[in-house]
Amino acid sequence: MIFFITEYFYPFTDAGGPIRSIENLVKVFTNIYSFKLITSANNHQGEILPKNLKSDCFILDPSIKTDIYFSKNSFKSYCNLFFLFYFNRNHTFYINGLFIPRLSFLPTLICKNVIISPRGMLIKDSFGKKAFLKKLYLFLFKKVISKHAVWHATDKNEVLDIKRFFGANSNIQLIPNIPVRPFLKSKQHTKKVGALRLVYFGLIAQKKGLLVLIQTLKSLGYPVSLDIYGSVKDQSYWKLCLNELNNNNSLASFSYKGHANPAESQTILAGYDAFVLLTKGENFGHSIYEALSVGTPVIISNKTPWSFSDSSSPPGWVIDYTNDEFDLIKLKQVIQDLYKMESHDYNSCSVNAHKYAVDFYNSHDFKKQYTELFNSFS
Repeated sequence: MIFFITEYFYPFTDAGGPIRSIENLVKVFTNIYSFKLITSANNHQGEILPKNLKSDCFILDPSIKTDIYFSKNSFKSYCNLFFLFYFNRNHTFYINGLFIPRLSFLPTLICKNVIISPRGMLIKDSFGKKAFLKKLYLFLFKKVISKHAVWHATDKNEVLDIKRFFGANSNIQLIPNIPVRPFLKSKQHTKKVGALRLVYFGLIAQKKGLLVLIQTLKSLGYPVSLDIYGSVKDQSYWKLCLNELNNNNSLASFSYKGHANPAESQTILAGYDAFVLLTKGENFGHSIYEALSVGTPVIISNKTPWSFSDSSSPPGWVIDYTNDEFDLIKLKQVIQDLYKMESHDYNSCSVNAHKYAVDFYNSHDFKKQYTELFNSFS
């Protein structure tokens, strides 16, 4: 039996990539392994479970054919989890995330066979206002973690992050996230010269760079549009973004679309000319891959695992982020070039974006790699 522990899961769909990571894992292995899933009975904004779903007990989710345990943040629920972990301590526990103690610290303290996936939570620039508390928590986490624990890193930078916080001798397996399947063909999309429809798709938080994107588009002097999809994780940061949106005298136009169900992401992203995410740190970036997977070129920072070789028709463009600043000159130039790009040249970029995603998907034997990970304690 493998127990997946993840900070948030369905019916909450607004926690970003970690939900997609676990969902894709379960779908690939559901007929190979016996799984149970443990998660929070709330989302990151405190919204609680619908009344038809019980907490602190396993209930079958027919969509993923897996039993799910929704844990409340209460003393009674902590006690229930303690006994759940204790009586199953010899099974394998795959912990997705670090910063909800009852779902990371507690099982690490009790269980014998633990796999931990930080999911980008060790990236320095992602710590934000709680940097001191998070570093103190990680210090304590290091004190209780077993030397036999296995770390699952999804990119080379995360390997370095794990070693920095938990020691150079940490047992680390490097395996990429399992993404969604790419569309069979690149989208059929006509881009008009002198027009550009951009999309932002991700959590709204400081590390995602939405504010600087809005400010840049306002300064360009072009009638570029940006649709914003995502739940608000940082309310104070969103207020700064709203102030820019509400005081817009530029030619650029903006529309906040709210949160979108991840199951609809590929269909949504296929409807735009380009995807933009100026993230300050991403260990995978499911939305980046999903844009590429439908043939939508991407504009991203250099703080992701994705990179593109220089060509006349690239699948995407990388904007440098160094010393707390983005290369705004390059960002403006890329957007201007896309705005003026003719349909034929754009279609070449779109085809190459789709090919990039297909090549990535086909170049990994995900079943073999994750089977070896799950069998680490055999």
